[in-house]
Amino acid sequence: MPTPRNRWLAAALTGVVAADWTSKFLVQNHIRLGGNRAVVDGWLWLTNHQNPGISFSWLRDLPHDVRFPLLIAAALIGIAVAGWILVNGRDALTRAAAGLVLAGAVGNLGDRVMNGAVTDFILIRFFPFVFNVADVAITAGAILLAYCLYLEESRDRGGSTPAPLA
Repeated sequence: MPTPRNRWLAAALTGVVAADWTSKFLVQNHIRLGGNRAVVDGWLWLTNHQNPGISFSWLRDLPHDVRFPLLIAAALIGIAVAGWILVNGRDALTRAAAGLVLAGAVGNLGDRVMNGAVTDFILIRFFPFVFNVADVAITAGAILLAYCLYLEESRDRGGSTPAPLA
């Protein structure tokens, strides 16, 4: 039987994927490809870019017949690893971090399968790359997972770092 904690986590993961897909849908339908709209003039724009590669457009120059299955396989492996951590994580922070990575990977995977590329649309003045909601979830989850690994390693060595939330 699902526990309230599992229901809350499932709802949060569904919310991240829904926010990602909804925002991409709105951008694709309201901003022309390559166009942009200022949200905070001079600082924040919504734009519409299709990224056939991965973060920072890496691998975009690979032939589609190589890139597409490679990135789909990588996403599925990432989803499986994040899912395993989500199910087997020792504490709430580790599970939440894995859930963010999982939700972001599902968001970008769905976009790639439906459109052949990932829609990036957030452009901030001081950051040279365009990104999306799924990218934020993956990045935040990866940083939290790294922090959780640091805490675990410190505990294993007998350090005095505080334990993560249970």
